[in-house]
Amino acid sequence: MTPSLPLMMAEIDTPGVKIGVTTRRGGVSEAPFDALNLGDHVGDNLAHVSQNRSRLQSRLTGQPICWLRQVHGTRSVLADNTNCTEADAHWTAQRHTPLAILTADCLPVVIAAKDASCVGIAHAGWRGLANGVVESLLATLPLAPAQLFAWLGPAISLNAYEVGNEVRQFFLKTQGEEASHYFKPSARATDHWMADLSGLATFILHRAGVEAITANSSCTVAQPQDFFSHRRDGPATGRMATVVWRA
Repeated sequence: MTPSLPLMMAEIDTPGVKIGVTTRRGGVSEAPFDALNLGDHVGDNLAHVSQNRSRLQSRLTGQPICWLRQVHGTRSVLADNTNCTEADAHWTAQRHTPLAILTADCLPVVIAAKDASCVGIAHAGWRGLANGVVESLLATLPLAPAQLFAWLGPAISLNAYEVGNEVRQFFLKTQGEEASHYFKPSARATDHWMADLSGLATFILHRAGVEAITANSSCTVAQPQDFFSHRRDGPATGRMATVVWRA
């Protein structure tokens, strides 16, 4: 009997848009990738990854899931189901075409039309956020920011994300002095900071004109039973998927 696949569905006010987040349960991968690892670039058995992706696909109707080759960049593309596009954001206006982003601490940023006419999603670690991956996705969507809403998925939280001063300075350089409000001094080390990825994304979205923003409060580091975490477990860990589609 195939184990059930936990797919946490986001509660949003737009009926024509569906957002789901996988947990680490319900797959076939062995430790340290146990169990529902969906990343094919982390050293896991690729046959296990393929089976895990098939299990996720079986929970979704319509077209095959669109995957990307993520590189912590800012490129945003129109989804095309080739599964080999190098980008960190994609979008579609087609119905029943699920778009996926893989994370294990980075922030999944879903941006969709309030009228459900298009959906997009970005992989936003600190480099992507600082360099403009959210702005890049907004620029490729066919609607004005006021016609869009955003949903921010599970990610490393402010209390768990310590960074060096170079990260804070890079944000101030690329996103302006206001970005400093989303860094708090670390109690552990001098000249280190606790960074708020969700807060930074919200700031960037608001500045761009997206006012309707909902953030999931789950911390990937603090919930080892539910989520993979690169910061907590190191390089040998799996990846969750955040998936968005037009119903």
